[in-house]
Amino acid sequence: MIIEIEGIDGVGKTTQATLLKKFLEEKGFCAIVVKDLESTELGLKVRELLISNIPRAKSVELFGFLFCKALLFSEVIEKALDQGSWVICDRGFGSLISYFEANGFERNQIQDMLNIAVPELKPSYTFFLELSVKEAMRRNLTKSSFSKFDNMGAAFFIKQAAIYRKLSEQKNWCTIDAAKSVIETH
Repeated sequence: MIIEIEGIDGVGKTTQATLLKKFLEEKGFCAIVVKDLESTELGLKVRELLISNIPRAKSVELFGFLFCKALLFSEVIEKALDQGSWVICDRGFGSLISYFEANGFERNQIQDMLNIAVPELKPSYTFFLELSVKEAMRRNLTKSSFSKFDNMGAAFFIKQAAIYRKLSEQKNWCTIDAAKSVIETH
């Protein structure tokens, strides 16, 4: 089973992914947590380029993310599923769609490209951690380092949050109030 945890930067995706993995393992299941840009060797190299402040066309970023997602699914996620593991994605399809739609791409174009990059595997469930942009940005201030994605600004995050809310209307999405404590959210 593939579970994605989504939301704007600062809502607690990584924390909740870690807690969900621990919960599943305590129940006797095998589980892994993955991130598009961090769970493969090539993904890490592409990540270095994508998070840098070097100006590049948004289409270059889009194809970089699609490459990393295709690689992650073919090299890590498919194998984990074949071995009976649950896969928890710290960000997933929703993050890619919301980021690039907020940057001016059409949703149907992004979804068509995702269908090419990952034609057969889709998340079973997506948990959308909803939090005000103001609170998410306040939480982001506690990070030890910031990438260009962390520094997109309130206007961008407001746009991205609205896209997430629209995506969360899909039947396999569940919205969770991330303003609660870490344990209550879990």
